[in-house]
Amino acid sequence: MQTRRGMLATRGILIAIGAVIAIAASAVTAVAVRAGTGGASTQGALGAGSVAGPRDTVTVVGEGTQNATPDNALISLGVSARRGTAGDAMNAANAEMAALLKAVKAQGVQDVDIQTTGLSIYQDQQYGSIGYRAGNTANVKIHHIANVGSVIASAQKAVGDDIQLSGIALQLSDNTSQLKGARQAAMTAAAARAKEWANLAGRHLGKVLSVSEVISNGSSGSPCGSGGGCGGGGGAPVQAGQMNVTVDVAVVYELTD
Repeated sequence: MQTRRGMLATRGILIAIGAVIAIAASAVTAVAVRAGTGGASTQGALGAGSVAGPRDTVTVVGEGTQNATPDNALISLGVSARRGTAGDAMNAANAEMAALLKAVKAQGVQDVDIQTTGLSIYQDQQYGSIGYRAGNTANVKIHHIANVGSVIASAQKAVGDDIQLSGIALQLSDNTSQLKGARQAAMTAAAARAKEWANLAGRHLGKVLSVSEVISNGSSGSPCGSGGGCGGGGGAPVQAGQMNVTVDVAVVYELTD
């Protein structure tokens, strides 16, 4: 009888333990269900929030160009004198450069338009003869291209064979109107390209979000006139050609449904 009671007591304990385990498992399951529900809610919130994230955009580049005729020139003029000693070479170069500058100023070039760009002196050996060569160069800005030839001719006449002409750059003194026209053309081109991409993507083109630009100047080979160069006074003929003022714009547009 006692054995039977012991077995019943043991069974009761086991049943109680099983009930506790079942309750705990139910609680864990309930927590898991709530956690899962909460996760789904979080995911739903994130999914809804993504709508307010970065906009759908398209980035395009548009180019606009306006032509203009250069109206001034920058030339590099100088002298190179060879003498037996370094001192003699330097003195000769200094005197010749002074004569050159006087000649170009007589052609209407102002002091503000002359800038020294180089000074040099070095040993110069020719056919066993050792000498020294000194040089002096300056950039000279000429505001009327028609005067370039006469300025060069005057400089050459002043210093003879020791003249140095290193190069010429034709410039546009004021490109404000060309830049304005190029910008308008670039934005028009960018809008057309963006609209094309939007149509290909089955979307609509929205507002402009950002614009950045790059400006460049180029030249083409169009002559200054129908008959020859623009140089005057019997000097070297200089053709102004045409300068291309180009603006590239990178534009970011919003895409809408």
